[in-house]
This record gives sequence, structure tokens and C-alpha cells, in this order.
Amino acid sequence: MTTTSVVTRDGVGLHVKDVGEGEPILFLHEYAGDHRSWSRQVADLGTDHRCVTYAARGYLPSDVPVDPSSYSWQRAVDDAVDVIDSLGLDSVHAVGLSMGAYTALQLALTHPDRLRSVLAVSVGSGSDPDTREAYLAETRVVAAELRARGAGPVGRSMGTGPARVQLQRRDPEAWQEMIDQFGDHDAEGLALTILEIQGRRPSLHDLVDTIAEVTLPLLVVIGDEDEACLPTGLLLKRTAPASGLHVLPGSGHVPNLEQPGRFNGIVREFIRDVTTGSWFPRDRRSRATSQFGLERDHGVEVSA
Repeated sequence: MTTTSVVTRDGVGLHVKDVGEGEPILFLHEYAGDHRSWSRQVADLGTDHRCVTYAARGYLPSDVPVDPSSYSWQRAVDDAVDVIDSLGLDSVHAVGLSMGAYTALQLALTHPDRLRSVLAVSVGSGSDPDTREAYLAETRVVAAELRARGAGPVGRSMGTGPARVQLQRRDPEAWQEMIDQFGDHDAEGLALTILEIQGRRPSLHDLVDTIAEVTLPLLVVIGDEDEACLPTGLLLKRTAPASGLHVLPGSGHVPNLEQPGRFNGIVREFIRDVTTGSWFPRDRRSRATSQFGLERDHGVEVSA
């Protein structure tokens, strides 16, 4: 294992870990996590893949800029590219969770040549038009609470949120670890991240025309109890030409922690399908809504 510091194009130091050899996987963590959130993936997948994790800007031991302009979803994308470049990699399989999944999708939109595939996990918080205003209001509340109370108390509240109780039920030890690690975070870094990245990023529902042009292999993984992300997961499946949708029953927002063995198998199988050429774009004929397709024999037009 190699631990290094990568300095981004705007001078921010990122804490990076590089483990194993083989097909390179770049793991991008969620808002409530950091590079440690992927430990159960690295321990398994690192035996036959090159696994790269890093703490995003604002997350110790990476630098925590105090200038709000240092935080944006565009900078998050640039940081990922800077990490890829620093390790001398031409392209990677990007595995992102929540905030990290959003970054992975934006990488696919803006730097498709740097990716071999995208596995987007629990993506879409704040994108659903029906709940977007409430989500944006919540980002401001969370930032205020972080600044007033600190990361520890906010983390304990977060742990019993509607898409985190699944982890508490399945693995109380991993759940407690998640809360403890959240408490380690810099409160101001978290506040700036949720305001300037989470609160300002475009809704994926507003990017459907661009997403429809993404030809990279894409697998969306989502828990069926992650209510905030379900609509966007289905949207991505219906929009991206080479996308798949894997729904995990009884799962919430962090399936990599809830069911690490099963999750690792999904990642390994997806990357194997991509590298062997067994991941295919969607057949346009599958977009019809009829049962048998007999409408074609009667001159009925079916939109695609």
C-alpha cells in the first residue's frame, strides 16, 4: 500500500491511498464518509484490482480550505482527474457513493476518456424535482447545525436518518464506525461541502439530454429503501444508453457497508463484464411498453 499527498491544480493537498495491482478502480466517497468508508472494498478487491481511495478536500487528513470558493462540484471533478494524473493512470473504473457517485457521473460527462466505466451507488439525493426544494433547505440547516454543534452531534442524528437505519439493523458495529468517523471530520469543511457542493450542484434531472449521450458502461446500484435516490436511479437507467440498474432489497444509502460481500461481488462482476466486452448498450427494442411487440406487425409507432 502506498500513501501519498496529491496537490491539486489549485494547491489543495489530498490524502491518497493506492493498494494492489490490476484493473484500476477509483473510489469516490459520500458526504458522510471519507477514504476509510471503502476499507471493506479495498480489503477484498485489492487482491486482484488496483484500488485508489482519497479523502476529498474538506475531509481530514486532506486539506480543509476555509474559502467557500475552494468548494464546488466542478472542483470535485478536477480533483478526481488530478488524482488519476498523479498516479500515471490513463483511465479508471470509477466507483462512487452518493456525493462521489455524482462526481463520477460528471466525470463521465466531462472527461469520458479518463474512465473505463462508472458504478454509481446511491446517486441522486436532491435531484428529484418533487423533493429538490426541501433538500436544498436541508443543506442550509445541516451547515448551521454543524457550525453550532459540531460534527459529532450531527453525525449521531444522521445515523438514525431514514436511509441509515438499515445499516444500524444489519451491522451495528459498522453503523457505529460510520458515526465515529463522521465525528472525526472538520465541521467547517463539512459545512462548506454541503453548502457549496451539495447545495449548488445541478439536478441530474436537468441533465438528461447530456446523460443520454454518455456511452460509457454505467451501473447504478441503489437500495430499495433509499427513497431520495430511487427516482433518479430509474431516470439514469432509462436515459444512459449503456446503463444497468441493480436494486438491493431492504437496503438504504450505504450498501457498501450494509452488505460488503454482496456489494464487492457486484463491483467485481461489473468490471469483469466491462473488461471482457460483455457489457452491452441497451437494445432499442426493449424500450417498447407492450408485452409481445406485436404492434410492429400492425404499423404502430413506438417511441424510443
